[in-house]
Amino acid sequence: MEETAPAERPAVFTRACALSRRESELLGLLAKGADSHTAARSMYVTEHTVQDHLRSVFAKTGTHNRRDLLSRTLGA
Repeated sequence: MEETAPAERPAVFTRACALSRRESELLGLLAKGADSHTAARSMYVTEHTVQDHLRSVFAKTGTHNRRDLLSRTLGA
């Protein structure tokens, strides 16, 4: 497996975990520092929908919180 550039890691992680387009979009916003409220506004959904997406992302990635998710996503 090749080393990936930091900018490429979220896309590779998204494909490896089979995240949907909206889950990937949310992950990108979280990686940029967005909170649930900001992500909801950016995605034109409710904060409840953001939480639903997060639960799905956690399940698909084997993570349990945002900190672990971002650590795995960004390879930090």
